[in-house]
Amino acid sequence: MDDQRFLELIPHRPPMVLIDAISRFGAKEISATRTVRAGDPFVTDDGLEDAALLEVIAQTIAGGDAAFAESKGGKVLRGYLTGLTGVKLHGRAQVGETIEIDATCLRRMEGMGLFSVTASTARGVLAEGRYKLFVEIDYSNTAT
Repeated sequence: MDDQRFLELIPHRPPMVLIDAISRFGAKEISATRTVRAGDPFVTDDGLEDAALLEVIAQTIAGGDAAFAESKGGKVLRGYLTGLTGVKLHGRAQVGETIEIDATCLRRMEGMGLFSVTASTARGVLAEGRYKLFVEIDYSNTAT
């Protein structure tokens, strides 16, 4: 996928787009990256704020799901983050660091998805836990 194609598939617009690229997407695995830059929203002297890191992870799943749906002839109509379970924050990404986000789909059922996620930098794991999302996808334009 073109590094910037995901921008057309998610509802977020700069400066609220918090991922730089989706490096992998599929039915089970999604990966993305984000480099923390001085002057970015939600970046302080202490690094990327915790709430922003949680949003980086959510946007990774949203962008990856949308890219996968498109690859199968579908289009995401809407999506919502419905819950976080067992999320642990271990640190903050600092300016200049690249965050690597990995999400594994554990289960899907009628639009709901449960993902195990990890966000890390070269220094180690920043966050881990489970994300629950609802995604409505229209496959009406696909050949049957």
